[in-house]
Amino acid sequence: MSETESSEKRKFPEYEEKIYKNGLKGKEKPVEINKGEGKKEETEILPTLVNALKNDLGSALKDIEVKDVRIGLAYIGVLLSENYGGVACTPLYEFSGCPALGFAGSLKGKTADKVLELALSKNPLEAAVGVATANALSHMLWDTKSENFPTSNVDILDLIKPEDRVAMVGYFGPLVPKILKITENLTILEKREIESPKTLILPSEKAREVLPASDVVILSASTLANRTFDELLSLGGAAREVVLLGPSSPLYPAPFFERGITAVMGTRIFDPMTMLTIVSEAGGTKKLHKCCGEKVAFRKNQ
Repeated sequence: MSETESSEKRKFPEYEEKIYKNGLKGKEKPVEINKGEGKKEETEILPTLVNALKNDLGSALKDIEVKDVRIGLAYIGVLLSENYGGVACTPLYEFSGCPALGFAGSLKGKTADKVLELALSKNPLEAAVGVATANALSHMLWDTKSENFPTSNVDILDLIKPEDRVAMVGYFGPLVPKILKITENLTILEKREIESPKTLILPSEKAREVLPASDVVILSASTLANRTFDELLSLGGAAREVVLLGPSSPLYPAPFFERGITAVMGTRIFDPMTMLTIVSEAGGTKKLHKCCGEKVAFRKNQ
């Protein structure tokens, strides 16, 4: 059976409740796992993020409806019934075949708790829809419990020193020349082929060699949906600064700070309807920030 045929027959995933050792309730696919795999999943960021959002939102989560989902070339956008929106990077480069969702047409109208659980999927596109939902929900929590989410005015360039060795996972084109004005020691890990790179770019498989020797690690938030975040974070343990960067970053920093991230820098969508239009028309980060979003930073207390 071809990959296209398989994806077209796929139904919306059903999850069964699972209790993790840390006491949080979560949702996971009903598959058999060995003890080693189970232990690994208990500490992964996405199950922890999903469970934390469920705990904070409580029963209200089941009353929040997903009003719209847009999957564009650059970003995925989710609109909730409370007029909160969130985005996540579309993981186009994770597929060698057709990434079509067999349950397309069924997301609109589902409750937010069900679509949030897609973040636990092994399918990067499904997971990205879940991450975008998590981002929309984190915006909601930020508005209702702002005292729990103190923001920072820190800029990522403020965290870099001239003597630092900087590793960037994912290519942030506009940021590259700005970093190079501070330090020449910048290495980028990227899956795509970048035209006219201004610094050293290595395949992402070189992370094990590059990250342990870095003083500053910049992780694209797209690493959440493609499920490389946890491994990459473990490789940068000696870094002074480890930053989660990009509009896919949830505005819910606590689980990330607990794992060693020192700053979370994301985007708050203040105009969800415009966001949906931009996503649908293949708009990117610049357009989001110009028309419907603003940069937000959270800094871990040192």
